[in-house]
Amino acid sequence: MIFSLLKYSISMVGSASRMPGRSWLTELVARTTRGLFIKGQQKGLSWLRATVDKASGYHPALSKVSHHTRALAGVPCMLVSPKSGATSDKVIVYFHGGGYVAGSPKGHRTILAQLALETKGLVVAVDYSLAPEHPFPAAQNDCFAVAALVLKTYEDKKVTLAGDSAGGALAITTALQLADSDSAQVDNLVLISPWVDPTANSGTMITNEKNDFLVGEFLIHSFEQLMQGQDQTNPQVNFLDAPLSQLPKTLVQCGSGEIFYDQIVEFCDRAKAQGVDLELQSYRAQFHVFQLFSAILKDAEDALARIAKFISQA
Repeated sequence: MIFSLLKYSISMVGSASRMPGRSWLTELVARTTRGLFIKGQQKGLSWLRATVDKASGYHPALSKVSHHTRALAGVPCMLVSPKSGATSDKVIVYFHGGGYVAGSPKGHRTILAQLALETKGLVVAVDYSLAPEHPFPAAQNDCFAVAALVLKTYEDKKVTLAGDSAGGALAITTALQLADSDSAQVDNLVLISPWVDPTANSGTMITNEKNDFLVGEFLIHSFEQLMQGQDQTNPQVNFLDAPLSQLPKTLVQCGSGEIFYDQIVEFCDRAKAQGVDLELQSYRAQFHVFQLFSAILKDAEDALARIAKFISQA
């Protein structure tokens, strides 16, 4: 990652243009991450998975938490808590992003560590099944099974579902499935740059393409690997026409420079119109899931602090 940052620092000398309101550092991180995704298309999925797992880097919070892997409902999970112990009544079930084909709790450990520390709670990060080896609805089934077990196991706790990108979509569908089941209900929902309309091909999918690190071709291919010929408008993966009224109190964060920006805003407007208690926090000129880079981006550190505050107030 350090080598890549140096490489794209040089590229910015020759092409320093960036989105209005975006800092030089934010642009550098966005370009560097985009380069990794482009290279991943060339080198293949195994390379991308390994690289993404290492990309989040170091954060001081990592030295202050303990973590171990444990199977819950038959699904591997990473359990993260402060080294001093989880002293609050908060439990966060976290679903990582990665286009349904990549990513893991390991690659999101900086976010997990900070949420555990700032809420003084337990974070259960789900290492759900990935496509194409495990097509839809394997990931959705894994996430629901873990969330239902956590609710049963920690019935005296306040439980939050959280996720970023594809993990945000998994958090939405899990919350809706729980609402339709006999399980206890989660207390709130946190969505970071959720991928709510995987069939979108206009609006900021085009106008923000140069501002974000996500590559349209990667998204199309990843979603095809997930669905493998199944209905791409299924309400478990596409939420712009889905009933949303049963969602719990929700916090959504996104960046105005990301390609998902307008679909996220539309999703939030629809949820509010259906009576959902929802707050949207939009960060000017930030890219997709910028929260991963809280060690170097002030907006990311601020965003995670606001998420922790939202969870702590439940």
